Amino acid sequence: MTRRNAGWAILKAASAAGGAAFFAHWLKAVQPVTSAHGHESHVQAPPDPHNWEAYKPQFFSAEDFHMLDLVTATLIPSDDTPGAHDACVAHFIDFVVYAAAEYAPDMQAQWRRAMAYLRGEQFVTMSEEQRVALLERISEPERDASKRNPGYKHYALIKDMTVHAFYTSRIGLVDVLKYQGLAYLTEFPGCSHPEHEKV
Repeated sequence: MTRRNAGWAILKAASAAGGAAFFAHWLKAVQPVTSAHGHESHVQAPPDPHNWEAYKPQFFSAEDFHMLDLVTATLIPSDDTPGAHDACVAHFIDFVVYAAAEYAPDMQAQWRRAMAYLRGEQFVTMSEEQRVALLERISEPERDASKRNPGYKHYALIKDMTVHAFYTSRIGLVDVLKYQGLAYLTEFPGCSHPEHEKV
């Protein structure tokens, strides 16, 4: 992918046909809210995504889209906090890769090869434990530079985009990272520790 990492691809997708509308839904900020004290908090947290249930994959086949949802959910599972499936990460990736036809068709070829690799591993029919074991095995080069695995480049491609998608979603930003946007304090209380009162 040379210098075309996920961040670059997302920026390019935003300027592609349909990009403005898609990302307006994805990143749209809520209006400033008023606190109990009557002050605007100016919290700019993205709202929940629009109705993703009606979304139809534009790049991936229905089968590959389902597999993409499974692999992203394995990378960022739903446990004590929401995961990639809850954040509709597969939808985000589908649009970004679809938009790449305008500026990086080679990136689309990389995603086709990644999906073909997962199909060859029969990822969809694996148990959850088997999926985790597969990802741990093909990601070994990430933890040990002396290791080699033919699936690593596909793993790295999917993981990079998954992380970007998840942490730009409302669930990733607000529910997991507790991001509060452009908030400011109306008061600056001093330190209450006695040992810090001496100058």
